Amino acid sequence: GTLEALELPEQALSVAALVRDYAGSFSCSDQLQYFRALDLPERVEALQGLLLRGGVGTNDDLLGYIDASGRHRPGLLERTLHEDGLGDRAEFVTLCARAGRAACERGQYREAIRLFHLGKCHGEVLQVLCRCLRLPVWREPAAAATNEAAMLSQDVQRFFGIYERNLDRYALSSHAWAVARKLYAARMFHMHCDQGRPEAALDIFDREQLLPLGAEDVGTSELQNELLSEWPRIVGDYVQILRHAASQGTVHMAALRGRVRQLQSFLAAHAHRVTLDQPSIAALASLALF
Repeated sequence: GTLEALELPEQALSVAALVRDYAGSFSCSDQLQYFRALDLPERVEALQGLLLRGGVGTNDDLLGYIDASGRHRPGLLERTLHEDGLGDRAEFVTLCARAGRAACERGQYREAIRLFHLGKCHGEVLQVLCRCLRLPVWREPAAAATNEAAMLSQDVQRFFGIYERNLDRYALSSHAWAVARKLYAARMFHMHCDQGRPEAALDIFDREQLLPLGAEDVGTSELQNELLSEWPRIVGDYVQILRHAASQGTVHMAALRGRVRQLQSFLAAHAHRVTLDQPSIAALASLALF
């Protein structure tokens, strides 16, 4: 009796693994039907594995569609859970939150964003958005041009818009949102620069105050301290914009000189924080001649 009891979990596990492996060759809808044969713990594990399988965690038919307001229409997974009497919507929310954590740990950020949102982990969504906005992929033209990067960029823009419209409803930390907003603005700034739209980039730079050019004591700002790693690239693109404006004559020289002096003062005050690459140094030196 005791030995049999000890063997049962291993046997159950092997049966569950066999069911999951066999079901994996079928559609999501069919897999949900096969998972009905599993006990609840194994079934939850199988469902999480399904959500983390390539592309499944971004499938609107399975998870349900998230509209522009952030609201969600139940998909196949939630309807199946309800039909099987596995509880109310709380079961679906818990499953999504758990799968979201696993997706984040694996670097499956598109899945993590959706799953955390459906799991009502709104603070975690913001953290994943910030992590995505800091990814080095955006600095590498070839990598940023891939289909996967393009889809991630679209998701980041989409969910940033959703969360911007629901700050109070999602009870987001004002500091966390301020960091996310700055990172998002920086991403849009660089995107316009890469697309050859310096006027649009400069508008974002000024409106969002991407660099604290007028601040007397940046070192005391917790927000700015979190953005220090972004400064060199922002400065680099800003310098290129100013050089373009100078060469094209699209800005009054007095205004241009004012911007250059302001930037030079900022860099002098924060030389220990901002290390520029050689092209930026050369461009800044050429601006000093205007």
